[in-house]
Amino acid sequence: MLSDHQRAVLADIVVDPDAWAAHVLDEFGPEAGMAHLEAKVARAAPVYEAARRTLGSAYRTRAERTALPGGP
Repeated sequence: MLSDHQRAVLADIVVDPDAWAAHVLDEFGPEAGMAHLEAKVARAAPVYEAARRTLGSAYRTRAERTALPGGP
């Protein structure tokens, strides 16, 4: 359902990208849900890509950051 790029971008802002996408598609239907998903990825991609460039191997997904002591 999600492309690798969509999953990676969403993983920067939600704990479980697949569950988030499934919820959106279920809540809004396939057409509106995909539009919402694509818009969210488009908005979040620049921040995700900047974080990957800046942090390199130190980059952590939202789930990884949440699991850290004192996480977000």
